[in-house]
Amino acid sequence: METKMLYYKIFEKKVEPVDYVNWVTQMSENSDTSTSLNILSSLSETLNIFEVEDYFHRAVRELSMEEPTQDECSKYYFWYLLKQIIDNESIAINYAYEIYQVVREEFVSEELNVWYEISEMIDDYRYGDNVEGITRESLITTIVKEAEKQLNCNFLLN
Repeated sequence: METKMLYYKIFEKKVEPVDYVNWVTQMSENSDTSTSLNILSSLSETLNIFEVEDYFHRAVRELSMEEPTQDECSKYYFWYLLKQIIDNESIAINYAYEIYQVVREEFVSEELNVWYEISEMIDDYRYGDNVEGITRESLITTIVKEAEKQLNCNFLLN
């Protein structure tokens, strides 16, 4: 798990102990090391959130890491979701709805209003009367095209 992804979960209060362990794996792949990082990597199930967070904060200090801003983390998470849609179209509908939630909570942008429209299409397809006759395939196509467009445009990450 990337550092910005972990911090996004922390900011959103959605972090789980296993997220910290996944972060340690990523840090190890980057050849980062510290005493607390090593201890954190050795912890086993059942993980205590307080113990895990304590070692995480120690590792951050030991590695002299700077905490990313919530805005940086939200942008990273947005980008991550777009990439996931492109890489695996079968999860496009669920990730598109997650993008809508991130956009709604974090960003004010005309270019991103399309995710509100897509979320409405998803709701109509799943729960509504679907008067437009939206199919799963057409919905996925719309989502993937928008994800590709926004990844290519990259306006949010600048």
